[in-house]
Amino acid sequence: MKKRIYKIGLLLIVLIIAALAFVVHNVLPYALLQPQRVTTTNYLETEKQNHTTLQLVTKDSITLKGYHVKSNKDTIYGSIILIHGIGGCKEHFTKLAIDLANNGYDSWLFDNRAHGESGGQYSTYGYHEKNDISLIIDKIREEQPTSKIGIWGNSLGGAIALQALEKDKRIAFGIIESTFTDLTQIVYDYQKRFSFGIGVEWICDIALNKASKIGAFNPEEVKPIQSVKNISCPVLIAHGNADNNIKFEYGKALYANLAAKDKLFVEVNNADHYNMYAIGGEDYSAKLFKFLKQQTH
Repeated sequence: MKKRIYKIGLLLIVLIIAALAFVVHNVLPYALLQPQRVTTTNYLETEKQNHTTLQLVTKDSITLKGYHVKSNKDTIYGSIILIHGIGGCKEHFTKLAIDLANNGYDSWLFDNRAHGESGGQYSTYGYHEKNDISLIIDKIREEQPTSKIGIWGNSLGGAIALQALEKDKRIAFGIIESTFTDLTQIVYDYQKRFSFGIGVEWICDIALNKASKIGAFNPEEVKPIQSVKNISCPVLIAHGNADNNIKFEYGKALYANLAAKDKLFVEVNNADHYNMYAIGGEDYSAKLFKFLKQQTH
């Protein structure tokens, strides 16, 4: 009887290990690479905001879908590239694009690769996406050769924006909301959060390593905390101090390491990852637009 119980127990252990190995090698990597594609209300259509639809093809033959939203004023003060977060889409920024248009700015909204209507199978957290931003800048320069270009990114979009700011010096300034410092660290943070506070680094390392091979990118080069050390243009970094998705301390660390002399940190008291505007209200929006106008007027 004891031998039988022992054999059953051993079999269960083997099955659990096999199941865990399968998940780590074949499920988690794709969970990292392939966020759910979503759509949401397009306020450009409902509010009849002047805009055109665009598509660009990257060097690795991925089609990016986007909008060019036109200023509602005779004077165009600048062109702002808006970058959404993980599992988001360009439509998430359409209300902001209308606000920008009412303040005299053109904006350029694209679905990141592997998001929304854009092509591509895999999200690489900025590794390839920073080159996609340069492609968007090429398009802006074609249509508006002298326009001052800014970049505005939220969450993952903020990480992409910082990597783009480091790479492409045609970007004159940045607004960065609620983003992370290091891809390896944030993958561990999310694994720990989804596992009821139990973090297992080796699982994250294996899953991320497998994901990097599938998606053809190097996680060691996705480190916004290093990118900020090479950014000298003006940057505003904002973060909610009750953010449970991406730690408030990461926003502070990015700001502390940012090389730019003209920089501003905005703390939104009691705001989490998703309600910065609801909690911050008009005061928060006013700070962002004040910074924006300081860079363009």
